[in-house]
Amino acid sequence: MSNVGNNIKKLRKVKGMSQQAFGDIFNLTRGNISSYEEMRAEPKIEIVLKIANYFGIPVQHLIEKNLSVNEILNFNDYFEPNVSIIGRKRLLQIPLLERDAIFEASTHFSKLDELPIIEFPLQSRNRLIAIEYADPIPVPSDFLASPQSILFFEEVDVQSLHTLDNAFGLYFSEEEFFIGKYSLQEKEISLALNVWKKIDFTLGEKAYFWKLYAKFERI
Repeated sequence: MSNVGNNIKKLRKVKGMSQQAFGDIFNLTRGNISSYEEMRAEPKIEIVLKIANYFGIPVQHLIEKNLSVNEILNFNDYFEPNVSIIGRKRLLQIPLLERDAIFEASTHFSKLDELPIIEFPLQSRNRLIAIEYADPIPVPSDFLASPQSILFFEEVDVQSLHTLDNAFGLYFSEEEFFIGKYSLQEKEISLALNVWKKIDFTLGEKAYFWKLYAKFERI
């Protein structure tokens, strides 16, 4: 039996799509998608070709492999696991908040361990989170990123507070989600989206504050 059904389910979830929305793209019903995912039926080869072409995934991989989040996002070709200078030991597993789920951030903040995982050659002593960038995310006017970039944020700790001044950061709580710029004045730290929106940093809420650690953009 092929792995198409499992991969369709994973594609749909990574892209934040319902069975109905996924089916609509390929002129299929919700019932068709459900039957594929539950292994009660297999799509015809022409449907498999359409899905593979639409998401830019090799047909053989869609049929035979258990696709990873990296492969679904088309980033896997940048990091071959057999390349010695990277090596699997240096690939860090990082929770990924996809652009389709960004504005359900309040439901994800307390469930970071349940998010899809992306593997990247990054090292940090602190917790990291990856964000698939999208235009609707509130950002300062001088923040530059292209759609589908992956932004990596490192959780702020006491030892890194002196590095925050003028750095971009993320505020991520149950109620709010935005990218801003840190300002450090004497012993007061704030993260500002703009002149009207600013949140002061407090140690009691430090889990909500993250610093931009890296940015990955496809060329």
